[in-house]
Amino acid sequence: MWLVAPRYVVLDIETVAGCPDDAEAAFLRVFCPNPNWKAATIGERYLDALQQRRERLALLDSSPLITVALATDTDCRILHWLPVESSALYGVPLERYSSERMMLARLRDYLESCSDTTLFVGHNIVGFDLPRLRLRYLTNGLRIPRPLTNTHQPVYDTMLVWTDLFSIEGAKFISLHDCLEIARLPSHKTIVSGADVQRLYDAGEYLTLLLYAILDVLAERALFLCMTGQSDDRTVPDAPVRERTNTTETHSDGNIETAGTPSQSQDVPDSVKDILASMGIRM
Repeated sequence: MWLVAPRYVVLDIETVAGCPDDAEAAFLRVFCPNPNWKAATIGERYLDALQQRRERLALLDSSPLITVALATDTDCRILHWLPVESSALYGVPLERYSSERMMLARLRDYLESCSDTTLFVGHNIVGFDLPRLRLRYLTNGLRIPRPLTNTHQPVYDTMLVWTDLFSIEGAKFISLHDCLEIARLPSHKTIVSGADVQRLYDAGEYLTLLLYAILDVLAERALFLCMTGQSDDRTVPDAPVRERTNTTETHSDGNIETAGTPSQSQDVPDSVKDILASMGIRM
């Protein structure tokens, strides 16, 4: 596929709800009640936690992948098996396959055309995208692509790198939207986010889903390039000036902190057209 293997591949997947019957089996594999709990407490906590698991069926191991978005420095495309006949959306190629299995087989060819030094990039790619892909290859009876089994394949997880090298707040998780907002990059998450995926899928709004996949992978690429010093200087609005106040807050550990006026969020484009244009995609 490549005359020269890409330096990096930004990878982002979307999933939809798995089988509801799988929720309890998945929960039982991790539920470990405190031996000091009373039987009534165990039952109550079990039912509460099981309900939460059922409300997040898209995160079950059995939940299928519906799209795989890929972006390099020269390419961007979406693999999917949604009932959409269009071959492109805003100039981005759409590759439709008949099933998740066929989509994964095509993805394997794409990934195996990369080299051992191709950098895999994504937001929470270590904790979500890569494990989900490996498992879906297994459950579809497919051989796992070589880069996904190579323990030395380089990976750049923007979430992990951000919390380790770009933040002193100590959080272990930060959303892509928050990273984009702090970095003053366009964020589409105020228009459509991961929380909307299942609703869009159920409503048959497949083109919106594919557009979301495009925006996600392009936003992740933009963030990666900025975080690694590969992007050019950008014009950004002046940071809002916050007035100091004497408001104090005492924490449970006895420390006292002075709180200032809450930071105002930077304005983000209010149309998909503006966001796409800022990412280099012209309508």
